[in-house]
Amino acid sequence: MTADLDAAVKHYNALADSYDRATRLINKTRLAAIARLAPRAGEIVVDAGCGTGFCLGPLREAVGASGVVIGFEPAAAMLHVARQRVAAAGWDNVYLMETDASVVRLSHRADAWLFSYTHDLLQSRSALSHLLGQGKTGARVAATGSKLFTPWLWPGNLWVQWRHRRYITDPKSLAAPWLTLSEFLEDQRIDAAPFAQHYLATGRVRPGLTDTPG
Repeated sequence: MTADLDAAVKHYNALADSYDRATRLINKTRLAAIARLAPRAGEIVVDAGCGTGFCLGPLREAVGASGVVIGFEPAAAMLHVARQRVAAAGWDNVYLMETDASVVRLSHRADAWLFSYTHDLLQSRSALSHLLGQGKTGARVAATGSKLFTPWLWPGNLWVQWRHRRYITDPKSLAAPWLTLSEFLEDQRIDAAPFAQHYLATGRVRPGLTDTPG
């Protein structure tokens, strides 16, 4: 575990009990990303950095009993909340792992990937290559998170950077957090309005990245 990841895990472990309540205002943004990802019945969908598992329910509803939802999260306390959520709902096709993106090994090849507020993960080319290489050919991707406003709205941008100071390690990348991910995608669509604090990026994993055909 790198120093940055170790610090992030400690921070998120401390936040676990209050995280769902503290982040409730972004639930609509999360659901919009899932809707754009458009999981289908019987598909295998990965929730990368699943946190406390808010997105697991909508994903599982979309893929149905014949599909599979896989979530992984390096912060044990966050994942504990997610596991409680899964157990309470009785989902036997939702699988959770305590691991990070750079080393995770999936039991199934993914049809679709969700990156919901996983800023630091999306800045790592090596982690993205490792992850997306475990998907099926043409796997779909949806990513959402925070970004800066238009540059001239600098007071707002200072607030965004301050607000995220303990959640991310590179505030400079807040200007366009999707850029590294874009290197791995085709058929991209980026929704990032100048006066909006959140973005939504979608696309398909470009050919040749996966190590075997889907």
